[in-house]
Amino acid sequence: MRRFFCAYNMKRNTPKNMSDQKLFQDSKTGKLVEFISTHDKEFAMVKDAGGNVTFMTLDQLVPYDRDKGRLVKIAQLEQEIPEEALPDPIVPIEDMRLNLNAAQAEQIAKRLPGVGFATAKKIVELRMSLSGERFANLKQLENIPRVNWDQLIEEDLIFIS
Repeated sequence: MRRFFCAYNMKRNTPKNMSDQKLFQDSKTGKLVEFISTHDKEFAMVKDAGGNVTFMTLDQLVPYDRDKGRLVKIAQLEQEIPEEALPDPIVPIEDMRLNLNAAQAEQIAKRLPGVGFATAKKIVELRMSLSGERFANLKQLENIPRVNWDQLIEEDLIFIS
């Protein structure tokens, strides 16, 4: 047997607290909606200002009066839980060393003491001539003369990645 919607069904299915009130506010979006009927025990059929009929949970609806506004205050959200502190970093966030596989000639010349722009260009040219266009280890840098690589490695100014 099919049930047809009628005013009698609406009054019969409507909870007592909803039957007197027709206008509600959606607590999530703040939109005003008109109550039509309940659907199951948890949902209500409502119509918004555009005439769209949708279903909302009964918990989501707050009674609304045109003259007074909201008739019931929305329950406060859960108490704020303080954020836990960041863990101490193991690897420094700002790595001051220079990655020779990613650096341009200008960066190499500016950041490494004793390396000029001409030598920096030779470092980049050597890197581009290698397979994969990357240095595999720091020993490959010994092919560039006039640079004290041992000192740069000791001072921890460069790295290869």
